[in-house]
Amino acid sequence: MNHQRRHRVWGLRETVGIAAAICVGLVALAFLWMLIIARPGAQNLGITFSSRYAEDLGLNAEDVLTELITDVGVRDIRLPVYWSEIERMPGVWNFEKLDRFMAIAEQYDARITLAIGMKVPRWPECFAPEYLNAASDSVLDAAVYRYVQALTDHARHYPALVRWQVENEPLFPYGNCPSPSLNRLRNEVELVRLLDTQHPVMLTVSGEQEPWLDLAPLADTIGVSMYRFAYNDTLGPVTFPHKPMYYRMHAMYAKLFVTDVMISELQMEPWFTGSPQVDGSIAIPFSETDFTEHLNFAKQTGIREVLLWGAEWWYYQKMHGDDSLWNAARRAFSESE
Repeated sequence: MNHQRRHRVWGLRETVGIAAAICVGLVALAFLWMLIIARPGAQNLGITFSSRYAEDLGLNAEDVLTELITDVGVRDIRLPVYWSEIERMPGVWNFEKLDRFMAIAEQYDARITLAIGMKVPRWPECFAPEYLNAASDSVLDAAVYRYVQALTDHARHYPALVRWQVENEPLFPYGNCPSPSLNRLRNEVELVRLLDTQHPVMLTVSGEQEPWLDLAPLADTIGVSMYRFAYNDTLGPVTFPHKPMYYRMHAMYAKLFVTDVMISELQMEPWFTGSPQVDGSIAIPFSETDFTEHLNFAKQTGIREVLLWGAEWWYYQKMHGDDSLWNAARRAFSESE
């Protein structure tokens, strides 16, 4: 009797083990299918648009944004908001410039991701007002929270707003910035979510040089930068060795923790060693062929939403007699979703 009971228990365990093995095998096959067999689909393209960069190039930022929408066909735009322009004096807010850009977006049914906080796209990366130059960490943190609250409260009602990006690559030590602070970032995200329950939050990382999942607990969407080359003062030109499979695999794992993964910054302009206006500042040039190759590389990752980097430069080049990148962008957007 005892022997029979032991036999029956062993049979149950064996059955459970076989079922578990089958499940693991099916999951493994699903991962292999996604990584190897599945074909990338059409991309939904957008851009990052920096009014500051456009102005540094001597351009009228509103004209550039309008041309990108009406001529290139851009509809999805990441728009950095520069704290140093919003609050030049403590507690004195000026949203007029932002209001004009958002009105243009609304006029043409464009969809805006607002990048807010102290660290947002374009050099020098961090844009705290001058009155905070000698501030302690605690004073700076309090000022950041005050700014994020005022900006979120003002901007959450824009019809064109679809998403917040809180800080830009906030844990990546790059730019003229204070030391990264996960606690400060967490407080900023919580503040934005408290003030606006309607729009999701994106957080961004360097796709090649950071873990993708560190910020996942705080985010709805993870955005990753994608660079194929860079320039180092010591090493000179550097080509990143990462293959599309690297990004596809990381995106798969990230999607277990967040709603979506996107390429928030696809390199689509030269690498500069200084101001783009200065002769000889282009360390690594960028051609129409590079544009096509970078776009195809991104497509092979299977990541569907892609924001291109360098739109202001395309316009600048067009105004100076070279419209090759501008036309490449027009073709790419005409073929995107």
